[in-house]
Amino acid sequence: MTIDELDTPAVIVDLDLMERNMKRLAEYCTRAGIALRPHTKTHKIPELAKLQIQYGAWGITVAKVSEARVMRNSGIDDILIAYPIVADIKARELALLAQNTRLTVSLDSLEAVQSISCAAAERGVHIRLLVEVDVGMHRCGVATPSAAVALAQGILKLPNVEFAGLMFYPGHMMVPRPRFLELLVPLNRLLNEVYGAFAGAAIPIEVVSGGSTPTAFFSDEFQGVTEIRPGMYPFYDRNMVGADVVPVENCALSVLVTVVSTAVTGKVIVDGGSKAFSSDRFLSGHQRGFGLVVEDPDAELEALSEEHGHLSIAASSRPYRLRERLRVIPNHVCSTINMHERIYGIRGDRVETSWVVAGHGKLQ
Repeated sequence: MTIDELDTPAVIVDLDLMERNMKRLAEYCTRAGIALRPHTKTHKIPELAKLQIQYGAWGITVAKVSEARVMRNSGIDDILIAYPIVADIKARELALLAQNTRLTVSLDSLEAVQSISCAAAERGVHIRLLVEVDVGMHRCGVATPSAAVALAQGILKLPNVEFAGLMFYPGHMMVPRPRFLELLVPLNRLLNEVYGAFAGAAIPIEVVSGGSTPTAFFSDEFQGVTEIRPGMYPFYDRNMVGADVVPVENCALSVLVTVVSTAVTGKVIVDGGSKAFSSDRFLSGHQRGFGLVVEDPDAELEALSEEHGHLSIAASSRPYRLRERLRVIPNHVCSTINMHERIYGIRGDRVETSWVVAGHGKLQ
């Protein structure tokens, strides 16, 4: 089967590029002595998670309990849920999952610890916990070393839960290298203060889980990190290109679309709209548009209706014709994949394989 035989819109993955991206980061982690625990919320596909493990990952990360269930049902049994679980209904699902899984959960409140401890005790299982520390993203995580120690002490007092270490997310560091180095100084200072506080309280730290795709190849510069959780690195996306994380040639995933209308002057309509692409903003550069057209970088995917992609060709000299196919690299690969039930792996123009997005719509 060739790409021309695929119906559109369709998510396609260049297998050679994806495999190269996976191997490259795994080799870096091996050299750096850091465990790779990829965040599979990016693709939600068990087969790709297993391929990442085959290339050297030590386990996986997910965002939701339902994603963890999908991965466990495929045979993956070492899972970190990097998301605070505070609802009792989710804690009970965690306990069920922990019956046959080495399960770790990150959190930032004693209420979450109590909920998980209670559910785990009812099931007679043990769940490992990481205390999340806010290192600058200001999304989740305790703010001070003393708060981190206090939360760890709360974990140690409760049954069926184990304090395993710390977690942080440097999501604010998708910046050029000089700015990264500036932000690294206060981040490492805070981490060292946290380590000192734990040493003073005589609480050992087994795991320090950090990292992201933008910072992946600088992970050894984070003080004390033992594992990283990058998600987008098998594919990358337009935001990673715009932030100078990788060149566009490293982007393995695109959305294949068909030109369906050229009737309006200066505009082309393609058959991929907001239900096919991420509506996330382009976070760098001119901050416009919803994707990069591989065949015509001068065109701009300027707007998305539900089923229509509005392509401005005002700055383009390329002719367009009905029925032709275009490849568009989305701004954000994670949310794009989540809207599709199946994606396709290609080598050259041949469709070599396809995968069901088994975690599609798993939001709970």
